[in-house]
Amino acid sequence: MSAARDIAAMAPDNIIALLRDMFAGQYDNNEVALGVLLSGTEEIQVQLKVTRNPQEFIDTDFDDWDASFQPIDEQLK
Repeated sequence: MSAARDIAAMAPDNIIALLRDMFAGQYDNNEVALGVLLSGTEEIQVQLKVTRNPQEFIDTDFDDWDASFQPIDEQLK
């Protein structure tokens, strides 16, 4: 697995905590740094952000629209 995939693989371990904190604090969003990739002397930080503010949504073209929209697990709220 590449270094980028190794860092991205940490997202599932962080998403639940981000969502719980966001709902508990009634925040619009929450984020965490997952790690840093090195490209020569350049550092690239990999981040995970959750937001419920539509103005912060990233325009995207999901490969599978049906799979990309899921109800939230009620135990997170």
